[in-house]
Amino acid sequence: MPSRARQSGFTLLEILVVVMLVGLLTAVIAGQGNWTLSEDGLDEESARLRDTLELLNERSLFSGQLLALRLRGDGWVPLAYDRNEQEFLPLNDTSLKARQLAANLSLEWQVDALEDDQVSLSDVAENLVKDDMMATPEGLSTQSEDEREGDREGEEDEERAPEQSRKEDKELPQVFFFPSGEVTPVTVSLLSNDDLDQFRRWQVSALGQVINPDALEEEAEEQGTLFEEER
Repeated sequence: MPSRARQSGFTLLEILVVVMLVGLLTAVIAGQGNWTLSEDGLDEESARLRDTLELLNERSLFSGQLLALRLRGDGWVPLAYDRNEQEFLPLNDTSLKARQLAANLSLEWQVDALEDDQVSLSDVAENLVKDDMMATPEGLSTQSEDEREGDREGEEDEERAPEQSRKEDKELPQVFFFPSGEVTPVTVSLLSNDDLDQFRRWQVSALGQVINPDALEEEAEEQGTLFEEER
């Protein structure tokens, strides 16, 4: 009898196993975010910070909730304003939660100047603590400077309850995300403590746009160089 020819190739079961493994690996990578790998972790943390800024702005817009970001030298904390507690409370979900930087990284920030017709950060903070107002930036500055000064002088003469004093002493976040789409303009820098020349920056506009100012500068320089060569 002629012997049966030996079959070659993969069985259906083997193909299914490979497809399942590839799908599982893809899901794990997608769950970790679109972050590139770097030796000091600077790129990963920079991408996390960018995602946090963009998600806070998007969530505030769609949920109608006043959100904020508290920046620290060793990390950041996403917050939501709770009207019952009358304070900002930490968010704690998969995409928005407090982040602690590694010892070799640090965070710096600078609140950028606002336009003349926009309310200042100090006005926002003062009204949120004193009046518990849940409004857009326009609604947070209805009092004149003289009225606010008179209120402050009157409060100094009144006896304050311990609970109220503790609330006013609480640290306010630096960046606010309003449901109206307006955001405290700020530039946030991630620095490598091992190499001072290594850093990443994100700039947030008053309309919530998150850009890389260094990339824009490099692009402008390249275009200028090409223009000079063509001449």
